[in-house]
Amino acid sequence: MRIPELLLPAGDMESLATALVYGADAVYLGADGPNLRARAAGFAGDGLGRAVSAAHAAGVRVYVCLNATPRQQDLGLVRQGLDQAVEARADGLIIADPGVARLAARHAPALPIHVSTQANTRNAEALAFWRDFGATRANLARECAAREVAALCAARDRDLPGFELEVFAHGAQCMAFSGRCQLSVHMTGRAVDEPGRTACMGACAHPCRYEYRLRAVLEERKREGSDAWEVLEHRTSDPHAPGREPWTQYLAPQDLCLLWHTRWLAKLGVDCLKIEGRTRSSAYLAVAGDAWRFALNSLAAGNFQPRAALAELRHAATRPLTGGLFGADARRTIPGLDLSARRSLPLLRVLAPSETITSGPAWEVELKGTFDPARPEGLTLILPGLARPVLAPADYRLERPDGLPLAAGHPGQRAVLFCAHPGLRPGVFAR
Repeated sequence: MRIPELLLPAGDMESLATALVYGADAVYLGADGPNLRARAAGFAGDGLGRAVSAAHAAGVRVYVCLNATPRQQDLGLVRQGLDQAVEARADGLIIADPGVARLAARHAPALPIHVSTQANTRNAEALAFWRDFGATRANLARECAAREVAALCAARDRDLPGFELEVFAHGAQCMAFSGRCQLSVHMTGRAVDEPGRTACMGACAHPCRYEYRLRAVLEERKREGSDAWEVLEHRTSDPHAPGREPWTQYLAPQDLCLLWHTRWLAKLGVDCLKIEGRTRSSAYLAVAGDAWRFALNSLAAGNFQPRAALAELRHAATRPLTGGLFGADARRTIPGLDLSARRSLPLLRVLAPSETITSGPAWEVELKGTFDPARPEGLTLILPGLARPVLAPADYRLERPDGLPLAAGHPGQRAVLFCAHPGLRPGVFAR
């Protein structure tokens, strides 16, 4: 059994730094070329070179996403992205479109091609096609069931030795075949031929996550009389619930989490597990990345601890986590995850040692949430390896940069943290 590579997202430089701190083996990101997260193309121009240098200094690989499905007018952007990836000395390209792969073979022949999950690869002949085209890895379609993944791994081992398989293991699911949804265009008034405004060009508006109000239902029935559609009406007084009043869930898919399948995937010979989230916050990435790194490390040590990782993942879960199509019921929440327990969100991120304070250990921090100096629970450090030491109120204090006490803190505000804990370093979060 070999331990799969942990592939974490990087939407911007802060997320990249977070992925490096919390255990990425590799990161994937968007830059100048068209990719499936147009809002997270955070490494334009020479930003990609800086990102690759930082990752390589930490021993982490960088894969550049060119995984959109471009139209003819977008091919200039593809060439620009390829040239940028070559100049930055990236470690690979993530591609979904055959035309982009053909351009990559000419413009960036030294860069390995990884086939994106957006290519919807679900059979061994497709794997062979991509291998013959020059690809070295394929991320299997998110729509694959467990038995399909097992069959594809067996076919790879038999017919395509050395070809790598990647599985999407955690994050948002798509109501359509990945990247093929046209609801964004239909429901948000976007022109179909407008460059870069469709889901397949990275500009999905996520209409499947919208909150809907039920006005009327046209109920379709199968010929035998059973219901063909299910509408779930939610009524809640929870102030944090969507809409904070009764609302209707038509689509709203849960997030995927294959943590319980990690040992099985490793035994199958899956080479990489991919975590979704290039548009999510760095705070989310710290929690999710650390939980998955801990799970893989415990598996490598022969002491797999999925429940401990799940206990941490619930703090990052904004939607129910399911096994998706891996299980008998794609909507069933995975076992061992208590979403009713209180979630504790990251409160601050350590930026650097303070250059103005010389009287003791002090750190410049950025607040990620609202800080109440009277909070009795203290401060929990989110340290790599799922270490969560709790600092009592007497063990730390927060001040404004001008030295005055921090009466109340707000997201985005800078402060100085006075604390002597040895685990503190730039990039670490606390909650």
